[in-house]
Amino acid sequence: MKFFQTIGVSILLTIVISFLLGFLPIESYGLFLFVQIVLTYGCVGFFAAIWNTETPYTAAYLGSIVIVFINLLVSHFVFNILVFADPEGIGMSLSSAVIVSLLFAVVTVFIRNKREGVL
Repeated sequence: MKFFQTIGVSILLTIVISFLLGFLPIESYGLFLFVQIVLTYGCVGFFAAIWNTETPYTAAYLGSIVIVFINLLVSHFVFNILVFADPEGIGMSLSSAVIVSLLFAVVTVFIRNKREGVL
């Protein structure tokens, strides 16, 4: 149940933050996408480490994979973008999502362990 909450909260935060970022005059499309990737998959990693204390890395990995898969399906079926014709783009989005999510999960677990005095 916590896994689905992690995915849901990160999707909701992505929608809210993207809406708010739309009001800022960001000239670079790449910068906007970078901020959006860090926020989305960073939230997945953070909340996976907070709510899934037994398996934070697995939850962060699977959460980022699920969100990338949802993004690909929405891009293909709703916006009619041929994302499945570009396997390199799929690989890049999967790898960048997993790296950001796991990085945030590692940092969150490290900080939590440091506060509890485990390290």
